[in-house]
Amino acid sequence: MRLEKEVDILAPRDKVWNFIWDVDRFIACVPGCKEAKTIEAGKRYAATMVEKVGPFRVEFPTTIEVLEKEEFSRIKARASGTDNKIGSRMKLDLDVSLREQDNKTILGFVAGVDILGKLAALGHGIIKRKADQVLDEFAQAVKKQLEEDS
Repeated sequence: MRLEKEVDILAPRDKVWNFIWDVDRFIACVPGCKEAKTIEAGKRYAATMVEKVGPFRVEFPTTIEVLEKEEFSRIKARASGTDNKIGSRMKLDLDVSLREQDNKTILGFVAGVDILGKLAALGHGIIKRKADQVLDEFAQAVKKQLEEDS
């Protein structure tokens, strides 16, 4: 499943970039993220994602790996985790882009999401709706944090 989202942020690109790498502030914007920690700054992170999807309450201990980064413009990362209680796995390939336009930064997300196991049995529609909702909430939380700081 593929998800795309762009959000306009009234803040300079370097400020948005620095916010992304401030793990505590950034992760606070991710709906359902219970905890996060840096394993190797700029390269590897760990987080626990908790969310209700359909009848399931999922808890994914997740590893996030930064695969590529271009300073102030792009990050490519992969996140994966397994919820052993409900027998489901999740893999997320994420491309984050930043570009300046008219005194604002456009923060873009393109995510490829693979769900396997019992959670996948819910069907594409339910999972896509939930993923879209989480991505919207996340984008709005990032926008709010950065614009309030300006």
